Amino acid sequence: MRRPCWLLLAVAAATSAPAPAPRADVLVEDGGKLVVWSKGQLVRREEISIVRSGDSLMVQAGSYTMTPAPPPSGPIPFDKSMRVVLGAADFGLRGYLSQQLFGPDTLRRGIVIEGQADTVFSVYRELNGQGEGDRLVLPPGRLFVLDPPLFTPFDLICRALHGKAFDQRPVTLYVLGVRDTVLEATVTDLGSETIRWGARPVVARKLGISDAETRFLAWSGPDGRMLKLEQPASELSVLREAPPVKRRAPRPSK
Repeated sequence: MRRPCWLLLAVAAATSAPAPAPRADVLVEDGGKLVVWSKGQLVRREEISIVRSGDSLMVQAGSYTMTPAPPPSGPIPFDKSMRVVLGAADFGLRGYLSQQLFGPDTLRRGIVIEGQADTVFSVYRELNGQGEGDRLVLPPGRLFVLDPPLFTPFDLICRALHGKAFDQRPVTLYVLGVRDTVLEATVTDLGSETIRWGARPVVARKLGISDAETRFLAWSGPDGRMLKLEQPASELSVLREAPPVKRRAPRPSK
């Protein structure tokens, strides 16, 4: 089905419109920066913003390459941004839009869920203005969108599971790629572990997130934010930047 994605364009237009004046129920929940290391080399930086508006969470993230320009035969560096709307109470997916810029090309991906009680959802892909779309059955439970190379979705998984007791529990992942895939991963509670975050030790909750082929380890802080993510098999590490240490003012001399 090759055709312009008019519904995706409408979503893009709505999310890029000027923001309305702040209301009393709009609360800036969080912001942060992730740094991505691959085999000991800093490769990407990701900035996150989470804003609550009524019963929704508006999540934005932007991922930017940090590596120098590759040789002509190497991969083309690219930047990627996304906006996702979630239910504030249950982190239920309500809409998703991402844009990837690589060389002269622009790739947009979108997911539209028409209503909270709907049993289907629409998925769109648009490359340089030409696109295709599919309508799929919505899996039961919460749906988390993985859109490489963004790592904010792992932060959202940690937040959604914050304060919930379990040994193992399934999570449904919709992985965007050349061919989209629906996966059921397993999250395992690995207990508490003290890690060093910035200049201080933090008691973090350690989670294993895995399917049949891939395993991640995630550490979340006392407020549910993801502080660290690792994929040992590929020597990948993602760290949340810690706030700067406030220096104490020198005591006045007597």
